[in-house]
Amino acid sequence: EPEFGESPINLFVPAWNYNDRYLAQPIVQHIFLGPYHLVRRGEFLQQHAIQHILCIRDPSEVMFLREVQTNPPSQFHFIDVPADVTKLSIIPYFSQANQMIAGFVEAGQNLLVCCSDGIDKSASFVAGYLMSRYGLKAVDAVTFVQNHRYCATPSPAGYRIKLLEFEPISAAQRNSLISSSNGSNNASVARRRDDSDDEDDQSSMGMDANTENIGARPIAGGHLAKRAR
Repeated sequence: EPEFGESPINLFVPAWNYNDRYLAQPIVQHIFLGPYHLVRRGEFLQQHAIQHILCIRDPSEVMFLREVQTNPPSQFHFIDVPADVTKLSIIPYFSQANQMIAGFVEAGQNLLVCCSDGIDKSASFVAGYLMSRYGLKAVDAVTFVQNHRYCATPSPAGYRIKLLEFEPISAAQRNSLISSSNGSNNASVARRRDDSDDEDDQSSMGMDANTENIGARPIAGGHLAKRAR
């Protein structure tokens, strides 16, 4: 069974009060992590320009963690994960969330990732995104999240194990994207070289043809002769 271990990233929180768990903290640019109740806090949404709310919930929470009218308006997104994740393949859920988060971040849009308390489920999904985006190991991703939201604690028998299971898959996905990107760049460079060679060949052929035409056709008024020199 994989072990979570310790991270070489130092766990350092400049200041943390118990009540900070009821707030949201920025983890990386555009991504905030916190509890669900903040969706009803218009001043928070407005202050941080929250455009999207990604809520991680289990089926028993659907009636309580639901879409509400926010001011200013924010778009809700839900990922429903069974409460007992110990025997669950979490990969599709992580992949779905990572794709959504990446889209918002690339568009420069701020989002709040939340669950009921912003401690277990949502913290784990943010850690999963960091693993996929930055190539972090599970323990490093969790430590990074805790550096910004100290109370973030993926459940030892649940999400910590699932993050460890996701680790080799996220690494493989990232390597595949890098290889694909490098291949596209190499192909683009090769196409530019081929196009450049074709242009040089056409230019050379054009010069030969112009030289032949200059000698074959009559020169009127001396204008073409001046250009030829």
